[in-house]
Order: sequence, then C-alpha cells, then structure tokens
Amino acid sequence: MTIPSYDGYLGILYDRQPLLSLMKSGLITITNVNGKKTYFAVSGGFVEVENNVVTLLCDSVITSNDISDNDSKETSEKNDAAPKFYLKDASQMNESDKYKYLVEMLRSRLKQEEQKTEIKA
Repeated sequence: MTIPSYDGYLGILYDRQPLLSLMKSGLITITNVNGKKTYFAVSGGFVEVENNVVTLLCDSVITSNDISDNDSKETSEKNDAAPKFYLKDASQMNESDKYKYLVEMLRSRLKQEEQKTEIKA
C-alpha cells in the first residue's frame, strides 16, 4: 500500500511499525499478493497503522467504480498527458471542484495503467 503524505509517498508493508500521519491529496495504491493494483483518489486526511491494520480518515475519496461514464468522457477529452494537478492543495476547494479534481487524478492513473498493459501485450 502507498499513501500520499506531505513528505512524499509512504509505503506500508506487513508488520510495519505503528504510524500516524497526515495525508495530502493524491492516490492510494493497494497492491494485492498477485500484483493487482486498486486505486483510490483522496483529497487529504489521516492514516494510522497499528498491528497490521491500516485505518484511513479521508476528507474525500473516490474509486474507479465511483466515476460515471460522463465524468470519464469529460476528463479523458481534456487531459491525455500526464497530469500537473497532483500539486494542487484540495483543502481550499469547494466540494464540486474537489470531486472533479479527484476524478481527473484517478482517470489519469487508470489511463496510465491501461497504456502500460497495452505496451506489455
């Protein structure tokens, strides 16, 4: 699991020492034992790790299942390149802008993953 923190992305593995940290806007990546990745876009919050349990308290979070077809078409038409919005501070955004920001971030990552799999095939 990787978590976006203010000092960079934190990697969390099994039997990690206890941790309490602030999260910034970014992507949470969970990789299962088979290597399959699941992504969540968050706009900030807290992460706690203790006894191999990760607890996330997120301001806003979306998954790829939360993105509607309309959202996907709008963002894919706008942004085909690597995003520059990863540096935005979502704490000052209203809820509508925050949602759009998270959708763009997640769509961009999913598009990058699709391109990686196309190259391998």
